[in-house]
Amino acid sequence: MTVFDVFTGLPAIVAGHPSVDLPDMEYAEELAAILNADDLKQRLSHGRFPGGFA
Repeated sequence: MTVFDVFTGLPAIVAGHPSVDLPDMEYAEELAAILNADDLKQRLSHGRFPGGFA
């Protein structure tokens, strides 16, 4: 399993390593949820709101 970065189309980088050859779907889904939450946190802290809200 691999988690991809939707902005680059490449495997997501986690702690300096590409997220490839993950053990199973559950692990990949949990990792994606963590990465998505981190992305949202960063966007909100920089005043960029999801859905284009200002």
